[in-house]
Amino acid sequence: MFVTCSPPEFLPDVSLIPGVSSPAGRVLNEDQFSCSICLEVFVEPVSTPCGHSFCKACLQGYWNHSKKFLCPMCKKSYTRKPEMSVNRVLAEISSQFQGMAVAGGAEALGSSTRGSMLNLSSDPGSPSYETGEFARAGEVPCDACIGRKMKAHKSCINCPGSFCQTHLRHHKKVKSLTSHRLIEPTFHLEDKICKKHERLLEFYCRTDHACICSGCVDTSHKSHDVVSADHEWKKKMSSLGKKRSELKHLIKERGKKLEELKQSIKVIKASAQKELEESWQVFAELQRLVEQSQAELVELIATRQREAERHAQELARSLENELSQLRRRSHELDAQAQNNDKVVFLQHLATLPPLPEPTDWSAVSINTDLYLGTIRSSVSGLMDKFQEELKRLYGKELRKVQNYSVEVILDPATAQKNLVLSDDGRQVRYEERKTAHSEGPKRFSPALFVLGREALSSGRHYWEVDVARKTAWTLGVANASARRKGEIKLSPAGGYWCLWLKNGQVKALASSRLPLTLTSQPAKVGVFLDYEGGQVSFYDPKARLHLYTFVHNFNENLYPIFSPCLSQEGKNTSPLAITSVKHT
Repeated sequence: MFVTCSPPEFLPDVSLIPGVSSPAGRVLNEDQFSCSICLEVFVEPVSTPCGHSFCKACLQGYWNHSKKFLCPMCKKSYTRKPEMSVNRVLAEISSQFQGMAVAGGAEALGSSTRGSMLNLSSDPGSPSYETGEFARAGEVPCDACIGRKMKAHKSCINCPGSFCQTHLRHHKKVKSLTSHRLIEPTFHLEDKICKKHERLLEFYCRTDHACICSGCVDTSHKSHDVVSADHEWKKKMSSLGKKRSELKHLIKERGKKLEELKQSIKVIKASAQKELEESWQVFAELQRLVEQSQAELVELIATRQREAERHAQELARSLENELSQLRRRSHELDAQAQNNDKVVFLQHLATLPPLPEPTDWSAVSINTDLYLGTIRSSVSGLMDKFQEELKRLYGKELRKVQNYSVEVILDPATAQKNLVLSDDGRQVRYEERKTAHSEGPKRFSPALFVLGREALSSGRHYWEVDVARKTAWTLGVANASARRKGEIKLSPAGGYWCLWLKNGQVKALASSRLPLTLTSQPAKVGVFLDYEGGQVSFYDPKARLHLYTFVHNFNENLYPIFSPCLSQEGKNTSPLAITSVKHT
């Protein structure tokens, strides 16, 4: 309780520390006049609605550094900032106490006061209270410190809050606080205290997946699966460790994949630049060929023009000479016809030379259509040069395509009953005798087809088939859902993208059967599937020629398809053989 000070003429006894007594023996305890925030004698003391007193500046500073309006002592929360009015009585008593301390016990009492006051304005890099140190990152700070906070020494469950050694003095001196339960400094203490029982959440309910206190264990969670929070933490940490390892492994894998993607982007850019440069070279060469052909055509036309003009001019000169002779004779005859002297007429007529034998000019003509077929011939020659360049590009394209070679094995479960597969599953031939196979939904009937074993649902794939000794065959790819029983429509509409050889002619089985113009039948056929690119292309690897390309947007599994076709009269008996790809 507070006691009024003695009259001014009675100085306090400085021998009594930490308290100060009046001559009458009445003791004024320092804690009774100390702010729990700055731990100094009250300066302009104010009281909260819950009854606790603090320095006005200390409480204002505390609320300025807090997200909520809480009492620093009991942690009671207010929806809005309470009004702060100075407690005049307590201020007067505190002032009298300070006066007594200055007059008689300034040195002993002031040592603590000055130290605390200096700490409020001391350099941030030095310790700010009697003991302890400033809180670093990852350390629990004192909730009562203003400004730069000290490292918490204990956390109080009852307050609740965390306090440094200096601010823990009240928990050791004030009777109402000595019964509070102190634990090691803990972050977010309010979240670790049961709102119902105000006890520490030391248990974990596996039934409700919630942290609970000892009071909850005995009441609402009595029949639940409850373990200590420490036990569950260790178990969860072990599980978390495994998940972290898995995540690290995934991160490592994804990191590698990311590097692959980045490298792919670099390769794409480099490939694009290389392709551009090559395209410039190719089109520059084509342009050179066009210009050369055009120059040759111009020279040919000019040469023919000169020769035709020279020949016509020679004929014109001959005709002009003959015409001059004829005109001269005509003039002579005209002159004789004017002579009426009979004797002279007869004498002169006998002296005239005979007429020259006239030339037959009726058969002489000039061909003015000198350039028939000239342009066509020039363009045809240019096309031959283009074909040579195209053949070179086909060869280069084929070498790239062959890099996507895959091993194709035939699936006996899909083979029509007259088809016989080799033991290694890489050859198929036709036999009149049917094999004893069960009639399953995957088997073709009666069409003579067999599929590859592995489905192709993405990426690029290339394989080659030897057809050198065959007079009929069908090759390509088929949809997984394409019809296999009864009559089959071999076209993209039916789910088939194929080439066949029949009656000595290779045809592309598009919406209509398109005959391919080939100088000779291929001895091998290469099939290339670019699933994402939506293309099925066929090549003659020996002649290094592109045969045909289907374009389609694929959306289901595809299978390589083969047919050796019928064998008749000892012809077409050789098998279709899937061969290893040899880079050309």
